[in-house]
Amino acid sequence: MSDSAIFELGSRVYCSDADCGELLQFVVEPDVPRLADLVVCSVGGGARLVAAESARPTAYGVLLDCDRGAFNRLPAARVRDVEAPATTPSLPDAQTRIRRGDHVQALDGDVGRVLGLVVRRGDGAITHVLLTAGHLWHRKHVAVPVDYVAGLGFAGLDLLLTREHVAEFPLV
Repeated sequence: MSDSAIFELGSRVYCSDADCGELLQFVVEPDVPRLADLVVCSVGGGARLVAAESARPTAYGVLLDCDRGAFNRLPAARVRDVEAPATTPSLPDAQTRIRRGDHVQALDGDVGRVLGLVVRRGDGAITHVLLTAGHLWHRKHVAVPVDYVAGLGFAGLDLLLTREHVAEFPLV
């Protein structure tokens, strides 16, 4: 995963000159699968849609290649529990949002919750889904290759694996 970038939901997002907010959601193109945009909950309220190409994860959070003024001019995004202007554009139908805590379903039941994505740096292709798996006392973070993701279901991501197979993945 050395040529990959890890985007973790809930990370702080920084502009070149200020703290911009928190990484709230991913917008993905499910057919590719490719990370298209990030939804950032702004410090000043509301949410902004940020192109994935202009974001770089670091040890301290996500760094954007713009200043706070340019960030404030980015398109607003409608998000549950975050106010956005009435003129907020809707996202294209071909794209889907992934949220922190979305359920992950294995073939034999609930296996965990979404924590983040691993993205290939060159083309933005999603290589792995990071998830918190296991029960309260035996919880661990694992990276599931995107090839095992069947798609987005009603309650979250659906996997083509059993819970036992997910438990065998190495810790992240």
